[in-house]
Order: sequence, then structure tokens, then C-alpha cells
Amino acid sequence: MVIADDDEVRKLAIVVVLVVLGASGLLSGTALVSDPSGATLGLDTGMLPSWHTWDYRLSGAIVLVALGIAPLVCVAALVLDVPGAMAAAGVIGVCTLGWVAVQIVVLDITAPRAQLALTSAGAVLLATAAGPAVARRR
Repeated sequence: MVIADDDEVRKLAIVVVLVVLGASGLLSGTALVSDPSGATLGLDTGMLPSWHTWDYRLSGAIVLVALGIAPLVCVAALVLDVPGAMAAAGVIGVCTLGWVAVQIVVLDITAPRAQLALTSAGAVLLATAAGPAVARRR
């Protein structure tokens, strides 16, 4: 029986979270860009604050790139052991948490289940990716 070391388990956890985040980011981002009214995802442009753009196209592009494409590129980097890939996973975690904050504070969007899932993913990425760096400083 082969027992994985802590680094392999940490890497696997990050890859799983990034794949799920990337897949949902691709689907959600594509839905918002292709249907800027938000109807595909059960959204309404009336939910947006008056100062925001007239549709979800910009938000969709941000989700598509930052929460869809970037996590999947990071997965490839982790699998190929590219230096800095673990740090990139942490940055994606910070971006994910930032996106939830923007949704709640700036856009005034209330989607508790989605926001809880994104917050959890961001926190797991940040904590798991930062774990080795914090341990080295001690």
C-alpha cells in the first residue's frame, strides 16, 4: 500500500477545488456572456445597481476568465509542477473571495448558496496553498 505524503494530498485537494471552480466558472461565465440578461441563470438586470452596466456581460467576462479559465490553467501548472503554481492557486483563492465581496458589497447581489460555495472554495484554496509557506516561516 502506498501512502501519499502531505504535499501530494494538499496538491490533490487544490486540484479538485480548482477543477470544480473552473468548470462552474466556465459554465456561469459563458452563460452570462452569451445571455447578458442573466435569464439563463435566473438573474434579472433589475437586480443590478443603477450605476452598473446595463447587463451581465462584463461580470460574465470576469467570471469566465478569473473563475473559469485561470483555475483550469492553474490545474495544468500544478500537474506539470510549474514553479509558482501553488502561489497562483492562492491568488485564485483571493480573487474568488474578492469576487464574493464585490457581489455582496458593490453589486448588492444576494445568492447565499453560490456565495457560500465560492467563499468555501476561496478559503480552501488560500489556506491550502498558503500552508507550506506559513510552515516554512516558523
